[in-house]
Amino acid sequence: MKYYEKQLIMPKKLMLAVTILLVFLSALFGYSFYEQEFLDKPVPETGIAGHWALLICALTAFVAWYVSKIAIITKVEEDTLYVSLGKFGKAKVELKDIESVEDKKGNPAAEFLGYGYRVKLKQLGYVGRGKEAIEIKIKGQKRTLVITTDNASSLKEALQSNIDTTESP
Repeated sequence: MKYYEKQLIMPKKLMLAVTILLVFLSALFGYSFYEQEFLDKPVPETGIAGHWALLICALTAFVAWYVSKIAIITKVEEDTLYVSLGKFGKAKVELKDIESVEDKKGNPAAEFLGYGYRVKLKQLGYVGRGKEAIEIKIKGQKRTLVITTDNASSLKEALQSNIDTTESP
């Protein structure tokens, strides 16, 4: 059984607000660069040089783009579980290395103190906006893997059906 889920880190309205704020900041620095380079206005005493304004403009535009796209992606394909936070924080777990898959009780966002890729002493978490979570124990790993999801039963079924088929002779 294959499984795929993409869940957002932040609510859509908050993501939109953060993106708009970052685009606005990018536009301010872009205008500062434009003023200095094309309108030949001098750099104010407390201002920043045009090349720095351009760099900050580009950086905030990139961050705005990344924030608008960030999500936790969970995939189960053939004999592997893939979990990632956008392009960063990737985890790849062979299904044969999974010892157990259990429902996670409580609120992972409160337990891990936020959303995203989270590390605790004995747990590693991919915490998104999902209402449910599962906890995976992996052979040879000190930390368990916690993944939030909108449909824990489907994810557990995908993991366990693949575990059962890989263990049978």
